[in-house]
Amino acid sequence: AGVINNADMNFMFNWYVDVDSWNKTRYAFFIRPVGTTISSAVLKANTGSKWAEKHLGYFRDFIIKVSTLAGYDDDVAAADADNVIEIERQLAYNGNKTEEDSGYDQWVDRSYLQLSTPSIDWDKWFARINFTEVGLEAYSPDEELDSFGQPINIPRLIVAQGDFPLTIEDILSCKALNGTQLPLDQCWGRIRSYMRFKLLHYYASYLDPDFEDALHEWHKKRYDTKASKPRWKKCYETTTSLLGWASSYLWVENTFPKERKDAVTDMLNKVREEFRISIARTRWMDKESQRAAQEKLDKMFFEVAYPDEWPESVSGMKGSFAKNVDIVGVNAVARARTRIFERPRRQRWGESYPIVVNAFYSPSVNGLWVPAGIIQKPFYYENYTDARNFGALGTICGHEMTHGFDDTGHLLDSNGDSKDWWDPKTFDEFDARTNCLTQEYSAFGPEDPRYDGKHVDGENTLGENIADEGGMKFAFYAYMRSKPPNGRLSDAEYRLFFTAFAQNWCEVDRKKSMIRALTDDEHSPAKYRVLGVLKNFAPFAKAFNCPIGTKMNPAKQCDLW
Repeated sequence: AGVINNADMNFMFNWYVDVDSWNKTRYAFFIRPVGTTISSAVLKANTGSKWAEKHLGYFRDFIIKVSTLAGYDDDVAAADADNVIEIERQLAYNGNKTEEDSGYDQWVDRSYLQLSTPSIDWDKWFARINFTEVGLEAYSPDEELDSFGQPINIPRLIVAQGDFPLTIEDILSCKALNGTQLPLDQCWGRIRSYMRFKLLHYYASYLDPDFEDALHEWHKKRYDTKASKPRWKKCYETTTSLLGWASSYLWVENTFPKERKDAVTDMLNKVREEFRISIARTRWMDKESQRAAQEKLDKMFFEVAYPDEWPESVSGMKGSFAKNVDIVGVNAVARARTRIFERPRRQRWGESYPIVVNAFYSPSVNGLWVPAGIIQKPFYYENYTDARNFGALGTICGHEMTHGFDDTGHLLDSNGDSKDWWDPKTFDEFDARTNCLTQEYSAFGPEDPRYDGKHVDGENTLGENIADEGGMKFAFYAYMRSKPPNGRLSDAEYRLFFTAFAQNWCEVDRKKSMIRALTDDEHSPAKYRVLGVLKNFAPFAKAFNCPIGTKMNPAKQCDLW
């Protein structure tokens, strides 16, 4: 496992270095549960579920295929399939959650890990990945401590709450899902199969065409994809993903218009001002909570287009494609070893690159990133009208900003710390208004025959729905203030704003992908990211002349921010 983790791969748990949850002037070492390869809903479905059996069949075929491609005979490949599914099901049933659902952090030391997972020699594991100081107790009573009681020279060890260490211990100590003690040879046969598959799955897209074809065939069955990506596109996506900083630098220096950085920063400030005004007008917040919310908004920093100082990129690339993938991983681990003893920079880009077509908000540091990759057509262009730029990129910027005040963001103060920074009644009022959105979005879906009667999970998608609603609203009012003094915006310009917003989520989905997203995606389906937001916004109804009581202008509308 140490060798695997040294190449930035993971086996039964994830680890990484990030800003300390207790002391934001330091970095810490985090251990999180690893997710299952296929949906836990498939693994946990009742016996007889045709849907689950079908997807388990697809998964079994894929495991057998990559195992035989790797040179194992049919019996070993079939055993691999059975063993992998058993362990995956055990991880799913024992509450092993993904990083996003893993609950609160726990500050622990190595003795906690050793007690909960004694089958792993944690001292040896930390030594193998060369993080020897992490999670140790103070060497002496005179050891210098930080303000939270952690030794200065010993990085804090943080483990996600939950029973996943016990689940790992069950697997390694030969307990089956039902608690049965397995024979030693059967037990380690399961573990070998699982590790073998994890490695083959990780490398499948980096090996020869047969492995790529096997991966594509599995995805085709799962998601109904029709064609594999052409070679040039695969090479481009892999290179820009694994060598993100080098690729970004080449693109920004040779292609990206630098004046867009200032223009989008100005757009962000205009959107923020509208959010600030909206907070001041909220009737459900007490004055002190309003001031605290505005302070958080004011302290939110923006990183636009690209960093002022470019970080060092990967070095030592040589040899085969798969070997170079390993070198990227080894470099990432080496950077983490150095970073853990450095002082964090709030504005650090982390593993997000300027070339990425997306935008991000980090609740732990209260910062927002808008990479250069999204500051281009069709989201932004200097020759577009303000209606189009604010409707497209402006709503995305507002979306990320609103994440600081969504169902989880509103629990953190201006420094990203979890505390009671609002009046208790204001927290209750927030929950009451988000319940409206939860119920509204949960009603979407059954009217569309493509969803087979299934509906959106309004609770699971709540954070993204709040961000969609706020982002569009604040960008719209920022756009309205962009008009010339004493000027007037035409109905066509208003409609162009809403059309540009809608086009952000214009996509073509296959039925399998649509239904899968209802359970796996924290975002609402694209269709409802448009209709759900606009039906709650009176200026849209006015622009398109929607009478009160119609589908897009209902008498009851949800309103949070």
